[in-house]
Amino acid sequence: MALSVATGTLGAAAGVAGGVLLGRSVAKRPKKVLGVKVPGQQPNFSDVARGVREAGKQFGKLAGEVRAAREKAEEIGKALS
Repeated sequence: MALSVATGTLGAAAGVAGGVLLGRSVAKRPKKVLGVKVPGQQPNFSDVARGVREAGKQFGKLAGEVRAAREKAEEIGKALS
């Protein structure tokens, strides 16, 4: 049993190490689109925050529209019954 646990642990460690090395080599390689090098961009946290804020605003608008549609449907349902 101890041998199978050790083998699994070593296999997982090798997988993690391989993933890290592969990630490093891919990150260093310049990106190309149709053979033209594309400059890499580092993620900017202010851009991410702006995107989250905009998504929140859109969800808020959607929630308001859904609420208005539900209220209108309730009014129509009451009028028909």
